[in-house]
Amino acid sequence: MKKFLIVVFSLLSGFVFTSCGGDDPVADSTDFSGTETPDTPNDDPDNPGIQTGKILIVYFSRTGYNYPNQWLDIGHTARVAGYIADLTGGDRFEILPVVPYPDNYQETVAIAREEYDNDARPAIQNKIENLDDYDTVFIGNPIWHGTAPMIIRTFYESYDLAGKVLIPFSTHAGSGLGDSERLARNYYPDNTVLSGLAVQGTDSFNAHDDVEAWLERIGIIE
Repeated sequence: MKKFLIVVFSLLSGFVFTSCGGDDPVADSTDFSGTETPDTPNDDPDNPGIQTGKILIVYFSRTGYNYPNQWLDIGHTARVAGYIADLTGGDRFEILPVVPYPDNYQETVAIAREEYDNDARPAIQNKIENLDDYDTVFIGNPIWHGTAPMIIRTFYESYDLAGKVLIPFSTHAGSGLGDSERLARNYYPDNTVLSGLAVQGTDSFNAHDDVEAWLERIGIIE
């Protein structure tokens, strides 16, 4: 019964959305999402954690000039994805857009806003060939204008993730998880969607311990 209640609580936990900009573009403080919900800890001592099976870490990240005025050779989200891979032994897949975003920060701000306003689906240049091999999929992204970049919607609409455990994570400049959890739940309402992690982008360099603690709380590692 304890295990059943924990799964139900995880599925029904609230959504994590705030109103500021994101890890990359921060053109304004328009709220496109909602309100934030904290991580759901796995406190049942009789439950050693969910059965994760084989793990894939999917992420979209951006290099170049970033908020506030910082050059990144490795994007904040890519850095967090690396911590998750190191701690779980999971494989990584980086979502690469057909048309890369510019290094110039303000140009990316404008493009991201235009994509959102037009409900765009930016094309992805690479493909996951063996998705059926994985049981658990982390999905990571920066938060742009309070929401996941539109290319994350492209990803969800390009693959069948039914039956997989989905775990969102984000990097941001004040918007937390944005709508990352809501997207996962909306696209796959019957899947188990575990509580995500939001990392302040400028803190990504020192977030290893926070990532480890989160993975322990949600039962991915012990």
